[in-house]
Amino acid sequence: MANDLNRPPVILLNMAVDVVNKWESEIIFSNYVSMVSDAGAVPVCMPSIEKEQNIETLLDIADGVLLIGGKDYHPSYYAQSPHPETDLARKRPHCDIAFGEALMRREVPVLGICAGCQLLNIVNGGGLIQHLPGAENTHRGGLFHQMEVIKEGFYSKALGLKLNDRITVNSFHHQAVDPSKLGRGLQITALAYDGTVEVIEGIDPGRMIIGVQYHPERMPDKMSGLFSMLKTEAEKYHNSR
Repeated sequence: MANDLNRPPVILLNMAVDVVNKWESEIIFSNYVSMVSDAGAVPVCMPSIEKEQNIETLLDIADGVLLIGGKDYHPSYYAQSPHPETDLARKRPHCDIAFGEALMRREVPVLGICAGCQLLNIVNGGGLIQHLPGAENTHRGGLFHQMEVIKEGFYSKALGLKLNDRITVNSFHHQAVDPSKLGRGLQITALAYDGTVEVIEGIDPGRMIIGVQYHPERMPDKMSGLFSMLKTEAEKYHNSR
């Protein structure tokens, strides 16, 4: 694709599976799509597939990847048994694991949101906290709280932040990356006020890998820089191929 340097970058988005009007359906919230499009990239939504050849074909056309939020991945993927509060996703987990493992073998830039952040940790051999103590009062239901940048990287650059800067983010989750079981090649770059992992990044300074526990697509006025960064890094990846 290096002979087509002027086209907008293609961002591949995974999708969720749920029952809509009694029909099992592939779904994605429009916020994800609009934020990618508004950043100047072309969003392409990928159904839940697990055939390796199909995944590789889609990754061949992808200049960047956005891993969306959703329900919980089965804890067997990180060597645990289900917690009573675990709310398992339909069909999607196995497909996402296969997709996540495949994309990590490439150099494609990636942004993971909520469950997408957790997926990045899982496919790199890390684990999750299945249910945060007091999550209903501190992390669920669209509450807002502060987080602090503890290491600069792609994330801080995207939002114009410096070390120890604090910002307010939303919260729609009850699970989080386990800081004691961080995936290989990853680092923590921002923490919530209570120590919950809010942002992880790759340690390779040449490849954008960002996972955020909150939902930036629901904060478009403040978080557009994150999607612009994905678009910029996707352009670089496309032009290098």
